[in-house]
Amino acid sequence: MFQRIGHVQRRVPHSGGASDPIPDNTETHVLPLSHIRPDDPTECHRAHKGLFVGLLLFLATLVALALFYILQRRHSYKSALTLYQINYIVLFAIGIIAVSIALYQIKVLGFRELSEEDAFDDNLLLLGLVAVLFYDLFLLIPAVDAKEEHKKAGAMFVGKAILEMVQALLQVFLILEASRREAGEMGHTISKPGRTIITLLLVLNLAMWIINTFGLKYAENHEIFQLYYTDLAWKIITHLSLPLIIFFRFHSTVCLADIWTNAYRIHRHTEV
Repeated sequence: MFQRIGHVQRRVPHSGGASDPIPDNTETHVLPLSHIRPDDPTECHRAHKGLFVGLLLFLATLVALALFYILQRRHSYKSALTLYQINYIVLFAIGIIAVSIALYQIKVLGFRELSEEDAFDDNLLLLGLVAVLFYDLFLLIPAVDAKEEHKKAGAMFVGKAILEMVQALLQVFLILEASRREAGEMGHTISKPGRTIITLLLVLNLAMWIINTFGLKYAENHEIFQLYYTDLAWKIITHLSLPLIIFFRFHSTVCLADIWTNAYRIHRHTEV
């Protein structure tokens, strides 16, 4: 069943009018609908599977976030923190795998010239990346040095920080690479290599943006960091970093949506 997702087809008769019924003995052949308008940026060809998996992860994230708030209100802070960290670690692990696959798949696409608008988006993306790395490094140091009673929480913070840095670095590299790509031939506008994974990453970043916006400042206000940096210093670190981390995930979603639209078209280059 899943192999047929995104492969919409129609039967076209070899002869006869469009309004005439097709006789039983008339030979027909199957044409994918993508052949009709192969460079239409709005059609969802080769994106359905990624969208389906991404929406499942997005819904699971919303459920986990709701349970996190419920456990917090019941003062089950350890359970809430464990749920939050597991959810984050799973999303980052899936993100790393997805980015790696996408990087492999888009390498067959051709290159196009970089516009000033693309360069500005890249600079904003790098600014958000610096904030992610800055925050995760400050997260990593006290988590590694956590005391015995906080070893479990510290280990989860270590895993989360490392996975987030790896995922963010790979994703930025993917966005910088894919934003310079275009369909090198007509076959690429039909096969759309990597579009399924790009769709998955788009929804995945949206899920991470939801977590960062509504859960991050509560989940990571842990005494490990307050004892290591003091309460005031940790508040300064989080208040400097979190807005840019939220921006990074949102801007990554926008950049991936732009890639989803533009990377699978043949752009006409005009000389000025």
